[in-house]
Amino acid sequence: MTEFRELRRHLASPASSRGAAPHAEISRAPGPQAGALPFPRLARSLLLAVCASASLTGFASARDVTIGYLGLENDPRYQPDVVYTRLEIAPGGNPVVAARMGIEDLQMVTDAVDLKVTLDEQTGADAATLAAKVKAMSDAGENFIIVDLPGDVLDQVAAQTKDLPVTLVNATAPDDLLRNRCYPNLLHTAASDRMDADAMVQYLRTRNWTKVLILVGPLDRDKAMADAFRASAERQRFNIVDTREFTLAADPANREKNNPLLLTGGVDYDVVYIADNQGEYARYLPYATQLPRLVIGATGLVSSEWNWTFERYGAPQVVSRFADLADGRHMTGQDWSTWIAAKAIVTAYAKARSEDPAKIVEYMRGNRFKIDGSKGVQLNFRSWDGQLRQPIVLATTNAVIEMAPLDGFLHQTNTLDTLGTDEPEHKCQ
Repeated sequence: MTEFRELRRHLASPASSRGAAPHAEISRAPGPQAGALPFPRLARSLLLAVCASASLTGFASARDVTIGYLGLENDPRYQPDVVYTRLEIAPGGNPVVAARMGIEDLQMVTDAVDLKVTLDEQTGADAATLAAKVKAMSDAGENFIIVDLPGDVLDQVAAQTKDLPVTLVNATAPDDLLRNRCYPNLLHTAASDRMDADAMVQYLRTRNWTKVLILVGPLDRDKAMADAFRASAERQRFNIVDTREFTLAADPANREKNNPLLLTGGVDYDVVYIADNQGEYARYLPYATQLPRLVIGATGLVSSEWNWTFERYGAPQVVSRFADLADGRHMTGQDWSTWIAAKAIVTAYAKARSEDPAKIVEYMRGNRFKIDGSKGVQLNFRSWDGQLRQPIVLATTNAVIEMAPLDGFLHQTNTLDTLGTDEPEHKCQ
């Protein structure tokens, strides 16, 4: 298509009709042989051939494609929790900027196939409103919607819209429950809790740190994280020496119970895994345990889709571009999974070679679909739960320590399937 546009510009220019010099790319070729066509006639012949080819592939004229983006109004996940010392527990940062970046990153590809992609950014206050937004987007011809919603809200929205001809791409909710729902029109670029847990457990197994004390907070998300880690640990035959609960660190009524020395005392362990989605208690735990042991999970060594300090496979360029667009903010795992969601949708439109939405979705879910996420391997979606296969980064606050799957963890078809619920153990709920 690039050749098509160059020839079209040449033929449209007055110089071409006056026998001006050929285009620079063509002028490097050897001179014409006897009997060769004059350039204008040759160009017109080539133009007709390119047009015929373009019409056969379905890209003879530019197409306008709109991708939906749906978020929650006043999403608590992006509201920085500031404690009395003015420390941010969870620095806010809406990942919608990453979706815009994903579209921009593939502009050369979309230009090549005369595809113009825009992002329709909308929000809603509750599940009912959000479901109505999905229907309106679908009625407007939007075939894919990136959803940036908490897991419980997304579960309701997906249930209410499962029969609509639209594909929802979950970019930020890690809940394993969503993968087990088996909604026919739901894909996931966010890593699941189980994928994060499997990555962590693989690393612990390689170091032979298999005696684990689990600390779990009072929130449902805390319990979901702990359940996923426990399932991963049991699959690798770890020894879970105990599971203990904590409440908020500043709760006076439970101050004694929440004392890290008491909470981690009276038992032997190699590491402490803490499930604390808010992170308020976890930040006090390293160096405060009864035994001199590592802390992992919500603090210390953390598993995620991405870390801004990743230095391989073009990651620094991705991080730099994001920081430029996000006023210097570091790229998080949720930013990466939103970025890759946009890239996946645009790639499907550009490479499916069809304007039929059903064919585009079929291609995106199929084995031929591959996408680069700057993680060193090509990524695609699992057929049984719609989850994007991807490596998981294990990192501290300012350094990547490892990336799973680790060497030695094998799978009969794809080593990426050692992370997360595998097909034989997957059950729809």
